[in-house]
Amino acid sequence: MSLFMAITISLSLWTNFAKAVPIPGTHVLAPEVNVSDVYAHWPTYDQLPLNPSFPTKAAWGVWGPDDELGTLNHITPETIKAALAEVREGIAISLNLDLDVPHPPLFPTRTPLVHTFLAQTGFQDDIVTINTQISTQYDGLRHFPYSTNGNISTYRKVFSQFYNDLLTFDEIFSGEGVKTLGIQNAANKGIAGRAVLLDWAGWMESKNATFDVFSPMNITADELDAVAEWQGMNSSSFTRPGDFLIIRTGFGKEYAALPVHEQLVLPFRENSTFLGVETSEKTLAWIWEKKLALVGADNVGFEVFPFDSSVRDGRSLHEVFLSGWGQSIVELLDLEELSENCHRLSKFTFFFTIQLLNVAGGVASPANTLAIL
Repeated sequence: MSLFMAITISLSLWTNFAKAVPIPGTHVLAPEVNVSDVYAHWPTYDQLPLNPSFPTKAAWGVWGPDDELGTLNHITPETIKAALAEVREGIAISLNLDLDVPHPPLFPTRTPLVHTFLAQTGFQDDIVTINTQISTQYDGLRHFPYSTNGNISTYRKVFSQFYNDLLTFDEIFSGEGVKTLGIQNAANKGIAGRAVLLDWAGWMESKNATFDVFSPMNITADELDAVAEWQGMNSSSFTRPGDFLIIRTGFGKEYAALPVHEQLVLPFRENSTFLGVETSEKTLAWIWEKKLALVGADNVGFEVFPFDSSVRDGRSLHEVFLSGWGQSIVELLDLEELSENCHRLSKFTFFFTIQLLNVAGGVASPANTLAIL
């Protein structure tokens, strides 16, 4: 082989490699997408990612290469107006835990709420200091990146991959005031629409089936379909594009029933585990095809904890949801009063709204949630 031929082949191999594997921190555009009519060419789960260089099952480019809203794009004036038909009883139910519940926070590295009073002349103020990842919480798109190699050791490297590859970990902590993918986008979007409650815990109790919310028990997509049927809904059509999916696992009820001393030691268990939605390709496909605006539950992290590696390349649902699809997660919702009313009315859909802290560059927020039946 001549030197010229060798150089030519080497250049060709490098060109093909460069097309497949982008330089970390750069964005490779997906095939052109008609954002104004995205459902006309909506990709199936099997078609993700749109570019083979993107991370596992990422939906980068589906809403355009510069999009910062992700699945909140499913919320439109039409979906909000249609959701108003869910309001029939005039019952408004807050789904928020007290800001200091659970106490202490379920992960010891997260500091509890601090509430102090400031006496003024003739009036008083109070000051609340809170980690946005305690109590009922909304995970924003800065919360959880893809690691570069499926290993947690690379989450905090400069090339960790956030939604649409628009941000690096170092930019979050830079002094330049980078606001990209901050919680302000969701706060200003206006999160409102139709929600569906799936009472998995109630379904299990109806069968006299036992479960332990403090174990790594998996809730499967097949079980969620069975819950929908048990509640009188068609498992193939109980959601609409733009809906919010809310799952009652029973965690909130079981935690509240613990004696105080057990609540106090719960975060310090060796090898802490919590039940949750199964981390699997089947779960992801089931959720993606429903075109949901967001997902939520009353448990610690929506998915089973510790996160397992059942998704391709050892990914968690958090990685694919937040940084792959731009789909936020609402955790530790208070669903007890809501579920009681839904069963009493035999109606498991309702109007749902969230108002988040409008903090430019914020990572997460207390989830100020309201269900209206």
